[in-house]
Amino acid sequence: MTNEELIAQVAISSGIYTVEEIEAFIEEGREIPLHTLKGWDSRGYKVKPGEHGLETRLWKKKQIEDDVSSEQSEISETAFYLTKAFLFSLEQVEKKEA
Repeated sequence: MTNEELIAQVAISSGIYTVEEIEAFIEEGREIPLHTLKGWDSRGYKVKPGEHGLETRLWKKKQIEDDVSSEQSEISETAFYLTKAFLFSLEQVEKKEA
């Protein structure tokens, strides 16, 4: 299950969006407006003071580096693991001041 699918489940189960609304976002190629603090920050928003996020678990990337030998370069692999995350809706954020 992808992070987008996990976020869709949270959005529907919490009542923020209906199944039809989620399907419309996906069909139109739009993101579901439910992101972590870091996600909103990268989009130019900040979470309003006093807001509480919806707890869920999302996939996070972890780099694994192996030093094969001093003559060879390091080999990097990517691993993913589920970690606790908090999601905030559009109503819980505001545009950052420039």
